[in-house]
Amino acid sequence: MKHNWQRANGNDIADIIQLSDTHFRTEADTIFIPDKVAGSRNLTFAIVNQFYTPTNEILAICRDAAGKLLAYTWAKNNQVTPWSDEKMIVVQMAHLALDLNTRKRVELLTDMLEIWEQFAKDCKTPIICSTTMRREQSAFLKLHAKYGYDVRGSYAYKRIDLEKTTL
Repeated sequence: MKHNWQRANGNDIADIIQLSDTHFRTEADTIFIPDKVAGSRNLTFAIVNQFYTPTNEILAICRDAAGKLLAYTWAKNNQVTPWSDEKMIVVQMAHLALDLNTRKRVELLTDMLEIWEQFAKDCKTPIICSTTMRREQSAFLKLHAKYGYDVRGSYAYKRIDLEKTTL
């Protein structure tokens, strides 16, 4: 990985909410009414879940040397599709500061792909599902395709070899 990531803790919640509100509010606010209290509560549950059941959820953050939050990703295990009971990791969020240069954003997203794959291996869950609701999604999904995901609309799926990573 290009950057130093760690699992989030309760002290990170305010920064995660701020990053989401600053960079992604306009992606959701025409559909959903963003609620910082609900967001904080859901992040708190995820942090508690990853502490007590580390193969159920992961919420990872990346900060720069000055402590500024650059990105975070959140994924859940044991999710299923309507057409199969086979378990998969579903990515809930993959957010980063959009004021970063393109190279840094690609590095952070590539790190996220690696985090998800390692989490899937740790959980022994062979499928990863990443989705996007962003209006402009082509670069995000092209990066998935580059790393072996099968892109279908705004969904990207990958069946991984639990013994070996492809990144």
